[in-house]
Amino acid sequence: MKTEQLRIPYGFTLIELMIVIAIIGILYAIALPSYTSYIQQSRRADIQQVLLQQTAVLERQYTRVGGYPNTFTFPTSDYYSFSYTTDATTGASNGSEFTIQVTPKGAQKSDECGKLSVNQSGTKSADKSKCW
Repeated sequence: MKTEQLRIPYGFTLIELMIVIAIIGILYAIALPSYTSYIQQSRRADIQQVLLQQTAVLERQYTRVGGYPNTFTFPTSDYYSFSYTTDATTGASNGSEFTIQVTPKGAQKSDECGKLSVNQSGTKSADKSKCW
């Protein structure tokens, strides 16, 4: 008399693997935009802090010598490029106004806020409201 042994399955079927891959794909499609947005907000907050720090440096310069410099060097950033405009004459520190503007680049280029700027009176602006 033959005894039948129960067959114990080892591993997964192709259908089970495809279902798992589909679930992972759906989770990825939902999570990636949220993660990207969170990272961009974090980088934006960092650059806003840098803008305010550089504004404070320029204000100390103004207090010390009575004007804003014609040129100004900013820290390097992988995600933003800096622009500095002033009414100072070339080679002098006699400016009474300045504007610092940062433009997103690289991985930050798709940031919804776009360009951020601040001037000598502390007025902050962005391409989109509610970004400061």
